[in-house]
Amino acid sequence: MYNPNENRFGDPEDQFTRPPRRAASPMAMAGVSCAIIAILTSVTGIISIVFAALGILFSSLSRGDRAKPVRAEKYAFRISLIAIIVSVAITAASLITVINQYGSLMNYYKAYLYTIEQNYGIDIEDLYGIDTEDLFGVETDGGELL
Repeated sequence: MYNPNENRFGDPEDQFTRPPRRAASPMAMAGVSCAIIAILTSVTGIISIVFAALGILFSSLSRGDRAKPVRAEKYAFRISLIAIIVSVAITAASLITVINQYGSLMNYYKAYLYTIEQNYGIDIEDLYGIDTEDLFGVETDGGELL
């Protein structure tokens, strides 16, 4: 009679058994969640880097005493690294574009404040509570920087 627990040769000890699959730990799943949030917020700069760092931390802590990482740990680590690289690249490209267009970050800030004054009628002193002379070391004449 056929017994499914025996192998073809009749020796139950030689039966191939698949090792049980290791479930991902809650820390690994938290790492994957942080990594996904980091990828989704990669255009925001610092927020993405914070979530990616948390993803790397959680994926590293989820290993515990295991010799080999589970799949979720690997994915969390890799996605977090990709999020950091993408976020740094986008931030660097933005800064390079602003510096190329305006010459410096201070000139960009001056143009930003001028645009707010002209388009919305909001005075710099009202917006930030400080005088433009204190801010830039120059005086303004009717909203224009001298």
